[in-house]
Amino acid sequence: MPATDALQPPLTKAERQICKEYGGWTNFMQSMGLKPWDSDDAEEGKAILAAFAMRDKEEEDKAANNKTNSSSGSKSG
Repeated sequence: MPATDALQPPLTKAERQICKEYGGWTNFMQSMGLKPWDSDDAEEGKAILAAFAMRDKEEEDKAANNKTNSSSGSKSG
């Protein structure tokens, strides 16, 4: 684990999962072209993670809604 992973700000469970998929905070930040030791970049990285997590939640909600609608539609008839 890189030492800069210790600079990771507090994250939600969803944000931590996304960060983990990149191999940790340092790898996530570098993937986004950001420096994990720079506080302005860390704020931007946190905002990116929050946006990714929100998008994932919206997609999950939409998929669940579509599944519910298709299930109820197949029962009527």
